Amino acid sequence: MAPGSHFLAGSVVNAAAEIGVGVIVNTNASIDHDCKIGDYAHVAPGVAIGGDVTVGQSALIGIGSRVLSGLTIGAGATVAGGAVVVHDVPPGVTVVGSPAGPVAGESAVS
Repeated sequence: MAPGSHFLAGSVVNAAAEIGVGVIVNTNASIDHDCKIGDYAHVAPGVAIGGDVTVGQSALIGIGSRVLSGLTIGAGATVAGGAVVVHDVPPGVTVVGSPAGPVAGESAVS
């Protein structure tokens, strides 16, 4: 675990996960095995991230959202609260809904 990261009540980080500098893993968030969470990312309350997910630097994974195993959330991307991510999210893109898709005017999810 890197310096300046915060793990709030009920958060779980499983085996072989790598957590960057200044990351927030908020209340009741779950990060499964072999994930890589980039510097200054925020994993909001109640988020569930499947195994082998990469979350880029300064990304925000919104409250209660889900990220399926093996995906990548790009640097600076935002996953809206309650979204279910089933495809990679490019850097800087905001996705919403279930299944998660980009908000109007943004690049398509890869």
